[in-house]
Amino acid sequence: MNDGQLPDTTLSIDVYAHRGSTVLAPENTMRAFELALGLGADVLEIDVRLSRDAQVIVTHDARVDRTCNHSGAVADMTLGQLKRLDAAYHFCDLQGRAHRGQGVGLITLDELFERFPGTRINIDIKDNAPQAAQAVANSIDRASARDRVNVGSFHAPALRHFRRQAPEVSTAASQQEVAQLYFFGKRRAHPLAYQYLQIPTSYYGIPLAAPGFMQRARQRNINLVYWTINDTATMAHLVERGAHGIVTDRVDLACSLLGKSKLDNPT
Repeated sequence: MNDGQLPDTTLSIDVYAHRGSTVLAPENTMRAFELALGLGADVLEIDVRLSRDAQVIVTHDARVDRTCNHSGAVADMTLGQLKRLDAAYHFCDLQGRAHRGQGVGLITLDELFERFPGTRINIDIKDNAPQAAQAVANSIDRASARDRVNVGSFHAPALRHFRRQAPEVSTAASQQEVAQLYFFGKRRAHPLAYQYLQIPTSYYGIPLAAPGFMQRARQRNINLVYWTINDTATMAHLVERGAHGIVTDRVDLACSLLGKSKLDNPT
């Protein structure tokens, strides 16, 4: 790299729109996803939970309180009840504009697949239950989306169940698998159950963006994706070190930095 320029390979680095965005538009909604893709995002990063009637809802929290005009657990509500909520009720964008009362609602994974039939989607299963993993696998099958999704979870049992149900779908490493690669990867060359590391730059002081660890992952053909990076200095640093993807709320900044912006004058 010369004269402060990023490598010529930046267009091959994927921009993951974190929940669409948590700061540019109401998170995990169609509005956020449409905005992110309009800015140039490559992948939609989403979270899912099951409703009381086993529908896969695109939402992060176990409860709706933080984002919606209601309180209660997603798992205690039916799809019909969830659909009546204002998913932008508490949201204000970077300009301080409120978005409540504009018809922004919660959506299902099926609806997301239908709205964006060619878009790559990264799914984080938030419920630690085999039923959740099975429901996600079923939704992927209905959409014939096996080749354009990646699935991860902080819950290793749910992730293992998903892998059994959809072995052809790529997945991210569990926390235990990340630790095994970090501490024992030099000595073990066993087959890996995952294709992606989706990790922070550090975890309890462990430097997960250290050059040696990143090189080890690349040697095993693992895709390195870092979250959640909202400043361009850290984005550029990770690009220089060979990251394959950046998860960000600031899709506008990331796409401008990487030459992916679809706007003439991104903000």
